[in-house]
Amino acid sequence: MIEKQIVGLAAELDALSDEPPLRRGPECSVGAFAAALGEADAAALNTALESSRITAKGIADTISRHGDPVSAFTVSRHRRRGESHGCRCPR
Repeated sequence: MIEKQIVGLAAELDALSDEPPLRRGPECSVGAFAAALGEADAAALNTALESSRITAKGIADTISRHGDPVSAFTVSRHRRRGESHGCRCPR
């Protein structure tokens, strides 16, 4: 058996933590829509997303009228961003 000498392992592993994380899958539709909005519209969308009185379906229907089609499920997932079962958008 040939023994391998591990040289620089710690340095290489440390360097991995400096690399940006990989993004898997498509971008969040709600996040992409929000990023394209002006400041006032983005603030209104964020207020609606944070409100428990406004349904995901209502938000999805409104976004769909002003952009690409978005489902209520997508809005619900975006509302859970930052959680393990939410989208990857920053909170």
